[in-house]
Amino acid sequence: MHAALFHVRTRRSRAGAEYQRLLDALNASAVSAVQDMGWTASLHAAASDPEHSLRRASREADMVVLLDGDDIDPSLYGQGDHRPTRTPYERRADRMQIAVIMDAVSQRRPLLGICRGHQLLNVALGGTLRQHVSGHRGGGADPFVATAVPGVATLAPGLQPPALCMHHQAVDELGRGLHAVLHSDDGVIEAIAHESLPFLGVQWHPEHPAVARAQLTGLLRAVHRRGAARENQLVRVSSRRA
Repeated sequence: MHAALFHVRTRRSRAGAEYQRLLDALNASAVSAVQDMGWTASLHAAASDPEHSLRRASREADMVVLLDGDDIDPSLYGQGDHRPTRTPYERRADRMQIAVIMDAVSQRRPLLGICRGHQLLNVALGGTLRQHVSGHRGGGADPFVATAVPGVATLAPGLQPPALCMHHQAVDELGRGLHAVLHSDDGVIEAIAHESLPFLGVQWHPEHPAVARAQLTGLLRAVHRRGAARENQLVRVSSRRA
């Protein structure tokens, strides 16, 4: 099994250096967890890698993982910028990762979206975002907030709290074929799934180094199993028609 992991970028300005270090640690933890499963992993920067290599990576993968990063351009879901603090958008990364999602739709390729990836999955399928929510991101050196998400253990065997969040945006109106699976205690959508495709999005960070070897691996196996089950079902239907 090979998982292609898509993040935003590898370099930022001095002002964004601390944020980049945080994302680098999360991304490295994700790669390590995938490899610990006995799978292979490749990491791709959607804002800077050549377009042809990004598309090839997604099409050659058995599973796609969309990692965390910057806020998504609200023009993609028909809104202006209503954020209280306006940070730059990564429009090329938005465009390339949406292309990866739509390729996964056409190929029925298993996909896991994490934080930004969860939000971008919703936007790619026609949904919208809440541009600012409070209480799901901390300040200082540790921005992760342990969030109460009832039912988190139902997503995958052995999955247990904490749900470590670091976001200020959230899914609002759901995209085509998506349904909300889990909510936090304050009503924020914390997990979404597709009604027929092997797609799952989670708003928290299962790739955090403190939980990755239990949470991320459990979610990847759950998405993989759903994809395999769906493929077997399609084969049985095709055989009956023949």
